[in-house]
Order: sequence, then structure tokens, then C-alpha cells
Amino acid sequence: MRAAQFIDGQFTVTDVPEPPATGAGQLRIKVAACGICGSDLSMSKDPCRFVAVAAGAGFPFAVFDATRPVVLGHEWAGTVIETGPGVEDFAEGDRVTGLGITTEQNGMPTIIGYSNDYHGAFGECIVVDAFWVRHVPDGLSLEHASLAEPLHVGEMHMQQSGLKPADTALVIGCGSIGLGTILAAKAAGAHLVIASEPSPKRRELAAKMGADIVVDPNEQDPIEVYNELLAGGKTGGGLLIAYECSGRVGTLNTLTHTLPWGSRIQVVASPFAEETIIPVVAQMRQIAINFGHGPYEQAYEKVLARLAAGEIDAEALITGRTGLDGIADAFTALRNPDEHVKILVLPS
Repeated sequence: MRAAQFIDGQFTVTDVPEPPATGAGQLRIKVAACGICGSDLSMSKDPCRFVAVAAGAGFPFAVFDATRPVVLGHEWAGTVIETGPGVEDFAEGDRVTGLGITTEQNGMPTIIGYSNDYHGAFGECIVVDAFWVRHVPDGLSLEHASLAEPLHVGEMHMQQSGLKPADTALVIGCGSIGLGTILAAKAAGAHLVIASEPSPKRRELAAKMGADIVVDPNEQDPIEVYNELLAGGKTGGGLLIAYECSGRVGTLNTLTHTLPWGSRIQVVASPFAEETIIPVVAQMRQIAINFGHGPYEQAYEKVLARLAAGEIDAEALITGRTGLDGIADAFTALRNPDEHVKILVLPS
């Protein structure tokens, strides 16, 4: 199987072993498209740190041997080419997408791409558990369907934050996760959505995705913008919920010091580096911090339906496409937020 293999900080396009045999409840899928995720950027920057953090958290989904090769990629869409025993809802030829989760032969769950055996979708085929797979609606391209995975993160966190129509959403960082959060907040009827992003390209996309106010934090403090709106009676009377989507070290500490009393912080993206906050500051200011706790309902399905209905400008979110041979350059490009948001890998 042809794939882009990652080892020792380098991507090499080569023939790799096929994923393990399709087991009970699993599907083998020919990959049509796969997005490059922010977690892929973190892993490729420091694989040992990535694995150490996951292992320390007791998170088996991203624990693997960083000294051995892996094939990354978990934001996938493709076509079923084989069904395992017990699979009833899918057949060969079905167009599908979903979460890249599989059960390894030792019975442990893993995210494809963060496993030495279960390759990710920067290759020709993957094996995933059918439980996490969904049919792609007619009329929706597989490339656009692959966006459901990153965009549903924003929908999930929006639901967990308890956003109400009277509330204001402050989205900090407008990569694909932040843009998904803007879309989710608008769909939930937030009174105002304020987006904060230093990259002109991403600010443009934030406005296109529905943000009411877009701020360059290098020129304007978005919290001061909110305070001015509050003083003018233009905030709707609800809470300010800050959605931290930048993953920048120091952001959480800044928010606990500067948000209005009684605000909430929903941590959507987090750095793998250590972060220092003074907990009593959040306590004094009565600021609630949620790292992803709470119920949510059909976040993935709702986003997939919006994509199929044309409610999301999917093509605007795709700022680049590449074959396997261009993955290394794509990773380099994505580290410059002024140029790209989401690059799709097309293995074929």
C-alpha cells in the first residue's frame, strides 16, 4: 500500500504493509480525501512529547511507539471496499466518512494514524470501526465530507458550553476548529459572535462563516470590544463565553485575568506544552473553565447535514490540496497561518 510514512521528523512516500485484517464490526475503506489536523502538526513537531502527554493522561487513543513509523491522518472520507463480520449498515461501494477510531487487535481503542499498525488516511486505505462511520449524503462530495470531522469539534464544544441565544461567543483563534465553533455558535442562535484572529486570511474566513465582529488582537483587544458593547447595551444580556481555539500557551492565563466576572471559558484547543495559571484568579472572578466536559447530541451528524444542505461554504475552508508527495510541504505551509487553514491530502 502506498502511503506517506512519518519517522525521525521526515515524511517518505513508500510502500507500507496493509492495515491488519478487517475484524468484526470493522470496515476497510479506500481513502478519497483526508485533512491535515492541528494535532498532526503537534505530533510531527515532537512525537515523543505527544505520546508522553497522551500516556500521562491515560489516553490510549494516541499512544504508540514514536521510534517506529506511523502513517498519519484521521479527517477522512472514502469508499467502503470490505466489510467485516457483523457489519449490517454498510456495503462495498458505499461513500462514507466518520471518526477515525478503530479497535486494535489487543482490544484497545486507537485513533488511526496514532498507531504503528492501524495506518491513518495519508495512505490508500484504512481500517476503522463501523460504529463511528456515517454515510455521506447524496450530492455531498467526499472532499467536502472530510470537513465534518474537524468542524464537529466546534459543535460539540458549543453544546458542552451551554450557550444560550442571549449569550455572546468570543472565538479566539480561527483555524478550522475556531471556524467550526463560529458556525456552531451561529447555528445555535448566539446573540453575538466575536472572532479574534491575527491572520488576515483567517479573519476573512471568520466573517464568511458568520462572525458578527472580527478583531485583529494585535490592534484591538476583543474583550475591550465586548466591554464597549456591554456598556452600550448591545450584548443581549447573557453571558460572555470565550472559546479558546488557538492552542497558544498563555492564552488561558490571560483570559482568567481579563474576562468580565462571571464569564465562561470553553477550552476547545490546547497546547501540548505546560501552561501556568493562577487558579484563585479564576475563582475570585467567578470564571468557569470547561475542558470538554458535558453532554452533547449528534454533533457530527448535525455538521454533516449542514454540509450536505449547503449551509456551510465548504470550498472556502479548503485552502489547498496535495497528493502524498506534497505532504511535507503542506505541513510546512500550515505552520504559517497567513496562508492556509485546511489542506486536504488526496492519496490517489
